[in-house]
Amino acid sequence: MLASIPLLAFAIVLIATVIRGVALRVRSGDNAWAFAKATGFQRWTSSAFVLSILVLAGASALAAVRGDAHNWIASSLIVVAGAIIVLVGQHQMGRAWRIGVRESDAPVFVSKGLFRISRNPVFVGMILMGLGMALVANTWWSWCAWLAFVVSCHFQVAIEERHLTANFGQSYLNFQARVPRWIGF
Repeated sequence: MLASIPLLAFAIVLIATVIRGVALRVRSGDNAWAFAKATGFQRWTSSAFVLSILVLAGASALAAVRGDAHNWIASSLIVVAGAIIVLVGQHQMGRAWRIGVRESDAPVFVSKGLFRISRNPVFVGMILMGLGMALVANTWWSWCAWLAFVVSCHFQVAIEERHLTANFGQSYLNFQARVPRWIGF
């Protein structure tokens, strides 16, 4: 049962993300699901993102069901820490929160809260969650999925940074100069 904590934390973040997207749509009319209409390179990153998440969730579920979870205490702590970062970051983004990028769709960029120490705390949290899920499954394919997830996050962040620079210009460039992309990197 305790080995299911990483998967449970993932499920909570997934449910909260869906609820946040629906609430954003109801409150503001904004559609947060930009990945759904992604084109070009962003379509590749969104596909790799989703596929790697599904593989990591499956690996975690398999480890929990089989009872062969590895390092479940460390895995649970990493996933729960990542989940908290994701949920807090999503909340702090408010109306700016999106999954993906659409042209001319940038209501604001956030520079407060967790965004004072990382330009991408939601991605940092998701990468931590993926790390914990790979660790609990500890299979070669879960580690490959985590690596694919990290790479897709890197490329998606690059896409988002170009988008934010185009929409916010010098104020976003100043933000980039002050705040690291990840945490201290």
